[in-house]
Parts: sequence; structure tokens; C-alpha cells
Amino acid sequence: MINPISSSVDPMTILQKSLDSLAIQHEVIANNLANIDTPNFKRSVVSFQDKLSMAISETPESPLWRTNPMHMPLSTKALSLDNFQPDVRTVSDTIGRNDGNNVDMEMESGLMAENNLLYNSLADVTGRYIANLRHAITEGKA
Repeated sequence: MINPISSSVDPMTILQKSLDSLAIQHEVIANNLANIDTPNFKRSVVSFQDKLSMAISETPESPLWRTNPMHMPLSTKALSLDNFQPDVRTVSDTIGRNDGNNVDMEMESGLMAENNLLYNSLADVTGRYIANLRHAITEGKA
């Protein structure tokens, strides 16, 4: 989880981009499953976790960079994730069947279940984060 004190990125932005990317991943997996019987259809995959991690991680910009992740960050510029988009690519290097389709029902179903769990977990984390902010704003009186 991102530490809001040592990160230059707003946690709500990270949660929003993650939820958006998981929604896109759901659509791609559903499209793969819908085209399971389409000849020569090639499955698509979404990758965003590594790209989001690289966008969030800070690179040393001065000789005084942090040696411990608990140290306060030295850079004062805030990272913007406004243009962050997950990568959707078509997997064309495998052929699973004689008709040229490479969609595997069991694998896609497993990916869909995993994606649903991740989305529900992240939605729960987002709700708890907002509840904690509301609690802090109202000083625990509401």
C-alpha cells in the first residue's frame, strides 16, 4: 500500500486509476469470453500494475536521495497521473485451436474471478479511506 506521508501522489488518485484499470481489464476479459467461438480471434490482455508502480516510484533526482523508504521525500514536485492509461495488447503469438482462436475458457474464467476479487477489495479499501477522511474531518463526531 502507498504511504501517503512518503508519497508525492494522492492516494485517492492511485485508487481511482487502479479501479479504472480493473474495470477496463474486466471489459477485455469479457470480450475474450464473448469471442471464444470466433474463428481467428486473438485474446487481449491488460497490464497496468507494473506501469502504475513505475509511475508512482520515485527516482533519485539529487545526490541526497532516500536510503530508507520511511525517510521523507526530497522532491517537492507532485507526480501527476492524469494521463495514465493501462496497456491493452493483443496476444497473437499463440494458437490454442485449429480455428486460430487462442482464448481458453478456464484461464479467462480464472482471470475474471481474480479481477473481480481485486476490484471488490480495492473498492472496499477506497470506501474505508474515504470513511477515515470523513472521520478526521468531522473529528469523530459524525
